[in-house]
Amino acid sequence: MAHSLRFETLDVFTTSLYAGNPLAVIFLDEQHPISQTQKQQIAREFNLSETIFIHPANKSTGASEGGENEPAISRKIDIFMTNAELPFAGHPTIGAASWFLLHSSSAKDAENPAERVKSIITKAGEIPISISAADPNTVSALIPHNVHIHSRRLPLATVLQVHPSLTPFLKESDGAYRDGFPIVSIVKGMTCVHVGLPNLEALAALSTESAAGSISPTAQSEYFDDEWVAGGHVGAYFYVRDVWDDELQGNVIRSRMLDSTLEDPATGSAASGLACYLTLTDVAAGGAEIGDKKPWSYDIVQGVEMGKRSVIGLRVALKDGGKEIESVELSGSAVRVSEGSIRVE
Repeated sequence: MAHSLRFETLDVFTTSLYAGNPLAVIFLDEQHPISQTQKQQIAREFNLSETIFIHPANKSTGASEGGENEPAISRKIDIFMTNAELPFAGHPTIGAASWFLLHSSSAKDAENPAERVKSIITKAGEIPISISAADPNTVSALIPHNVHIHSRRLPLATVLQVHPSLTPFLKESDGAYRDGFPIVSIVKGMTCVHVGLPNLEALAALSTESAAGSISPTAQSEYFDDEWVAGGHVGAYFYVRDVWDDELQGNVIRSRMLDSTLEDPATGSAASGLACYLTLTDVAAGGAEIGDKKPWSYDIVQGVEMGKRSVIGLRVALKDGGKEIESVELSGSAVRVSEGSIRVE
């Protein structure tokens, strides 16, 4: 029998309408459960980079900090792209955290702050969430991580074959590019090739129209370490370090995520992997001491070239010795854009 589910859409990693990365938020109804296949169909219908499905609160198991009748403090979500389910993704996590902590009816009940959700449960694990102490419009999430830098790197020739528009900017004679580019997994199933570029002119030269296919399948089939070849999402993340940003009044990392004919305005998982990679390699190269900046903080600005400016905040802490990641904190804002209902049969 046909029924309807309520939905909202948010723009994530922004405080402005129609900027950032759109996210569809579907509220599941325990009276009318739907299958994973139906969730995939709904995600395809919205046709956004990701759609999340929020499960009903399970108060009997979620009220670990209060009595049996207290609201659930942990909420389960499912994350879908248009063609696959994901164990974790950054912009859906920040979107969900923002909805639970800032936009839901319980979040607006200032007299009962204890009713706010404390964590989100994803296929990749439980994610603690909170409102930023520095900015009440920003939320943070301690994201799951199992950071792995693959032993093989993607050759420069492969990058230029797929993105020939970068040829004037990336020369094999430049030692920075001779050895290719790192492939980094933030968790198993979420991986990126991180392509550092010399300047914003090179970043602007990228185009989905001129791209000759996708870097991702090549990286996955030929360059993954054996125990990590297990499907999931693989992307190409292009970035420029130390770019002055007038709005933030400081240096940021500017980035773009392109895959074949698609571009994503904000990619939290890729940004998280990049922040981890930069932190580990900077420390290993002797460019930073363990005690001089802990945690390491990054502002990553993505989507500018699309007219969808997004600001992604990251803080990375290292374990003693500086060779392993202790925590990864992803932060950002989100604004409500639309609401309605969608039919399910």
